[in-house]
Amino acid sequence: MAGNIRVLIVDDLPETRENVRKLLQFESDIEVIGQAGTGEEAVKMAKEHQPDIILMDINMPGIDGIGASQQITESVPSVQIIIMSVQSDPNYLRRAMMAGARDFLTKPFGGDELVAAIRRVHDKRPTVTAAPARQARQVSSNVPAEPMALPEGNVIAVYSPKGGAGCTTTAINLAVALARRGRRTILVDGSLQFGDVSVMLNMKAMTSIADLSDRGSELDQELISSISQVHRSNLNVLLAPPRPEMADIVTEENIKQLLAVLKESFDFIIVDTTSYLSEKTLSILDQADKIVLIAQQNLSSLKNVSRFFDLAESLEYETQKVWLVVNRAKTKQGKGISVHDVGKALKRPVYGTIPDDEITVTDASNQGVPMVMGEHQKKPISLAIIKIADQIARELMEGKTPMSNNKVEADKPKGLFGRLFSRRESAGG
Repeated sequence: MAGNIRVLIVDDLPETRENVRKLLQFESDIEVIGQAGTGEEAVKMAKEHQPDIILMDINMPGIDGIGASQQITESVPSVQIIIMSVQSDPNYLRRAMMAGARDFLTKPFGGDELVAAIRRVHDKRPTVTAAPARQARQVSSNVPAEPMALPEGNVIAVYSPKGGAGCTTTAINLAVALARRGRRTILVDGSLQFGDVSVMLNMKAMTSIADLSDRGSELDQELISSISQVHRSNLNVLLAPPRPEMADIVTEENIKQLLAVLKESFDFIIVDTTSYLSEKTLSILDQADKIVLIAQQNLSSLKNVSRFFDLAESLEYETQKVWLVVNRAKTKQGKGISVHDVGKALKRPVYGTIPDDEITVTDASNQGVPMVMGEHQKKPISLAIIKIADQIARELMEGKTPMSNNKVEADKPKGLFGRLFSRRESAGG
């Protein structure tokens, strides 16, 4: 039937193949075109019939599901593979994704889960037109000008050492504000386990950063364009994995490679981060040209922000790398802590303030519409974020060279403790 999602079922157990077929038999848009009992047979049928989706068991005699997936991905790249397994170990997930699988179902699964996965993977097939690379201006002349080397884009990590400080809201609205100013901008959800960017932008997580893991030399602008999504504000978005366990697929090296490639294509790479200082979060902060550090007007926040400044100094981040932003700022404090007190207590200048307006934030979040572009765009909270975005663009687009200390050296000790200890040794401490 034309237009249907054509599915091939691969499992060494005939009863399992039949059970899967029965789960799909009443779906009008899904057609099972065949069944295979071995990896070798699956490779052969994939080449002959070129299905849209292959449901691949991971444990089979001979060529297992991982090996068959790898061969199929290389010979029939249009085929999308969903791995089926009783094993939900992250190592299996990682191996499956490395072999080219697009999703992972843990047995036993129900019909709704199976159908949703098939439709999700089918929808996420690379169909987005590659975003144009930033091009150098050419001098008007009859002779084409030589391409000019452009300065790299700017990675801006939005971070708070305390959860619930408003990082995601700030990151999303900064990114949208920059995109609406005509800046080539991409928002990366760096909260890999429980990212909220997709919900707050009302976007379906059809693709994610996990689809880019271990792509090595394949990781380029065209591949990233096929995996990222475009929000109606013209903002490119790279979402977090759809399931928490898939966060393990993304490594520190993946993050480093990804941000390096993104800097070649975008003016601004805004990364929303988690408050937990994992090695992956540290990798993002290391790679960032600027860190927008979110603080609030309470002692708990100030304590944690102060500790982060101490850590940043130990990690040898230059002072100007970290921009302090006070979120949920209150003007009438009474006996409370004023914005001026925040800067004084932390001995750092306050880069910007975002006023307290929980009603607007909640309303915009529930609607899935960023404050800076919806009905709330004229509210003081939205204007404050737009002001910070304009300030960022003005300061970072003046041709400044990214700071050398932001680069992660290949021989840098692993682990936060190891890195701090090695610096103390080098200092003779």
